[in-house]
Amino acid sequence: MDSLNDRLKKYQDSNMTRMHMPGHKGNPQLVPSYYADDLTEIEGLDNLHCPTGVLKKLEEDAAGLWGAQGAVLSVNGATAPILSAVMTASSMGKILVASNCHMSVWHALELSGADFKILDPMTDPTFPFCLSIDPSLVASELEEDPAIKTLIITSPTYEGVVSDVSTVYEITKEHGATLIVDEAHGAHLGLNGLFPPSSVADIVIKSIHKTLHAPTQTAVLLNFSDRIDMTLVRHYMDIFESSSPSYLLMSGICRVVADLKTNPEITEPWVKSLIICREALKDRLSHLSLFDYPSVDPSKLVILCSGVITGTDLASKLKENGIEIEAAFDTHIIAMTGIGDNEGTLTRFKDALLKIDRDLQGSVSRNYPHFLPSNRESLSMPIKEAVLSQTVTIPKEDSVGMVSAQYAFKYPPGIPVILPGQVITEDLIPLIPYKMLKVVCG
Repeated sequence: MDSLNDRLKKYQDSNMTRMHMPGHKGNPQLVPSYYADDLTEIEGLDNLHCPTGVLKKLEEDAAGLWGAQGAVLSVNGATAPILSAVMTASSMGKILVASNCHMSVWHALELSGADFKILDPMTDPTFPFCLSIDPSLVASELEEDPAIKTLIITSPTYEGVVSDVSTVYEITKEHGATLIVDEAHGAHLGLNGLFPPSSVADIVIKSIHKTLHAPTQTAVLLNFSDRIDMTLVRHYMDIFESSSPSYLLMSGICRVVADLKTNPEITEPWVKSLIICREALKDRLSHLSLFDYPSVDPSKLVILCSGVITGTDLASKLKENGIEIEAAFDTHIIAMTGIGDNEGTLTRFKDALLKIDRDLQGSVSRNYPHFLPSNRESLSMPIKEAVLSQTVTIPKEDSVGMVSAQYAFKYPPGIPVILPGQVITEDLIPLIPYKMLKVVCG
């Protein structure tokens, strides 16, 4: 069977007059040439909401690429698959959810009204962010509460920390629970020996665009078992994804899958340059420090800087040198690499960082204050109820003892420090990135 991109090219070459959506009709006087692929569900192009032809083949190819049983494509990023997976899981029973999960997980819990319990990842006072999930803690939670039927974790994290998903998966299976892994930042895992293996779980969700060469908003949901109802997952995908999915985006997914299947060496320029870059930063940084950890995704260049310079100031200095990073925090910065990187881009980043480092003084702090949200178990009302309550907006300093009516989070990475329905405690105030906070009246 032809691929989606083959069919798109045939349609362009047919000189067909387009009496269908979208309105630009591929008119070169109105839109760039690549809009020619911006079509709709015409004969031969299949339908993402009920794939039976070229899109079904693309799903099968994507599943094969990552060794999965099946795949569901998304042009609404990882958000739609996460919402769909969690909504499906909510019908199975109580959910155990890692506290460092993305906002989309919490939004799904809000929409579903599911009963849930929160699991904190491991931490280390020498690092200013969450580390991996402790499998023994997962086992303990599942043994103590048989009502838990699903575990949701993030691996790799925004900082690149990878959990022992294979062990966690065996534990969940032993206890009759399913495992959903938000692997949005791990589309490249398993594609090269430098990277950790790709996760295997009941459901694994990858954002293809984050590190591979598809457009923003492209993602895939992979299922490795029949323990989650995929018919229900697809039902929720119909709800959370546009009824007019973009063929430009689907074409991008098709290109990535085809390239990785036909040219497994495509990641080599990125990987070879990344190895050189990381080794240089490890050996030659005198004041700043490259985050390294036994289970880390090396594609993330996380630079610890607390005690030497703020991450914001470091990001500004890098920008002066022509480098735009992914994110800056008080304690560190994150520079993301991807398949489009090569010797030129990574050498430029390395040289700029080393140049800045030479002008700095001091050593990176190895003692960080408490950064994890606390008291999550004291939700005084369900998330949805708090959101729909009568509210008042007050200075955050005046909110201690009150119930939050909103999520509070920094973006990126979009992990909440406060949930709606949570009682606000004194130790949470420094974590809230806003001056004002919406709280429940009464």
